[in-house]
Amino acid sequence: MRGIKLAWFAAALVAALPLSAFAGIVDEAKIGILDHDIAIGGDHKECCVDVNLEALFTSPDFLSAVWSPRPTLGATINTRPGKATSYGYFGLTWEVDFLRNAIMHNDNFYATLGVGGAVHDMGDNTTDTSTATIKGLGGRILFHEEAALGYRINATYSVEAFFDHISDADLTTRNPGLSNLGMRFGYKF
Repeated sequence: MRGIKLAWFAAALVAALPLSAFAGIVDEAKIGILDHDIAIGGDHKECCVDVNLEALFTSPDFLSAVWSPRPTLGATINTRPGKATSYGYFGLTWEVDFLRNAIMHNDNFYATLGVGGAVHDMGDNTTDTSTATIKGLGGRILFHEEAALGYRINATYSVEAFFDHISDADLTTRNPGLSNLGMRFGYKF
């Protein structure tokens, strides 16, 4: 419950700020709904729906040597607090545009790839043996990867199919991984 309250508080705080407060610092904000713990890249134990919030920051000049990824902060909050994994993540996200003006003026399709780290809330290397519904992910701090295929309606709005995954990359004896899949909407400042 604490994770959901924190997410709602953060969303309300962001909504209360004027959009101009983000100009130049935050490049884009995204919100989405994800199917939690799909059976890709691991075993399926946890259930339900996640809410995803993400902020992509303007790429600093020193990252131009590696194709200008945007620094990224995000949170994936499960709607069953205490019964499934929620996590915060950070990293770098690269975006490639293609098929410009495909449907209407100033639109385009795009693909993104992000890598970084995550910190989750469900314990290190444990599984709830009474119900076998909570994953033990091998450690509290994990790797985070994400990919999206999207459509930028215009310079401001976008919609995308989004996939993300957290795991410890076999650095511990337990590494079931956790994958989510869903849709997100974006607002570019």
